[in-house]
Amino acid sequence: MEDMIIMLEHSKELNVLYVEDDIPLLKSTSALLSNFFKNTQTASDGEEGLKKYKKYYKKNGEYFDLVITDINMPKLDGVEMSRKILKINSLQSIVIATAHNEVEFLTKGLELGVDGFITKPIKNEQLIRVLSKATRVIAEHKFTSSHIEMVETLNLKLDEKSKLLEKQNKKLTEKNEELEKSFRLLNTMLYKEQVTSFTEPKEEKTSDSGLDDKYVQEQIENLVYDDLNELREIHTEIDNIIIKIINNTESIDTDVFEKLAKQFYKYSSILVIYSFFQELSASMKNFSITLEENPFPDNKESIKNIFMLLESFMYVLGKWQNDLALGQASNLNALDASMISDMQTITNMWTQKQDDLIDDDMDDIFDF
Repeated sequence: MEDMIIMLEHSKELNVLYVEDDIPLLKSTSALLSNFFKNTQTASDGEEGLKKYKKYYKKNGEYFDLVITDINMPKLDGVEMSRKILKINSLQSIVIATAHNEVEFLTKGLELGVDGFITKPIKNEQLIRVLSKATRVIAEHKFTSSHIEMVETLNLKLDEKSKLLEKQNKKLTEKNEELEKSFRLLNTMLYKEQVTSFTEPKEEKTSDSGLDDKYVQEQIENLVYDDLNELREIHTEIDNIIIKIINNTESIDTDVFEKLAKQFYKYSSILVIYSFFQELSASMKNFSITLEENPFPDNKESIKNIFMLLESFMYVLGKWQNDLALGQASNLNALDASMISDMQTITNMWTQKQDDLIDDDMDDIFDF
């Protein structure tokens, strides 16, 4: 009874081909099979069975889920028919019905790798027991195949998104290069202004934030001498983690995300000391909390895309550090808005649900 329940659970959507030269047995067994399977077709010898097998595929675009065949038949025996079928479809599930005196044929069937044997005369209990096992294997295979197909479709979509991201990343790199040229020119101008300041006394000024420029200048010098080297060391550590993740998305140690979050938190803890970097520090602290408290995306391609953008952010952060090393009080926060925006974009991608990434709404995440 249990075997029948298992078989009914798996067989109701399956199609079967039954090949038997004993016509009375063919009719009685096929009538029994029709109670369990969605579609049951029959053939009275191996040659006819092979033709029907090919015809079914030509008409439906798929093979029979199960072939049940007698061994000793005219024109083409069951073993030879099975051999020809397996050449057409190596994954075909086949069950062979055999008499006790057909040991030679049974051995050949074992060599072929068929999925089961039914001894003749066929008994209903044995038939159901063998078929319950075969249909369970078939159903599991169909389930796995459908999920593989779904994953392949998803990967194609993500590949398209990845190509789009690469194009956008290229544009971002070009913009960064333009910014770099502008900053070089600006630094040259500031350097000339600093040289002039040594020969021309100036009145003390206050910055837009209300802080004395002299105080700001002193704070920048303190940062450069006391903390800049540590910021650069943290930056290098973060870069190494990002490169490791991008190059090994197939096997990621989840501890690496915790390490990454801690490095960003250390970076923000240094910045918070300086009043003119409060906003940038707060954003980086929130960013580190997001990485630590939210589970990382379960799709490896999504992780790669996120860390490609994070690598671009680290490039801008590196430029910011280099400019900071010049020790100038003007344009201190020129890149803050850009870096804060990048961290928010990465945060949105990190916390986005995987199901949402499959939808067209994924374009909104990549639209930066």
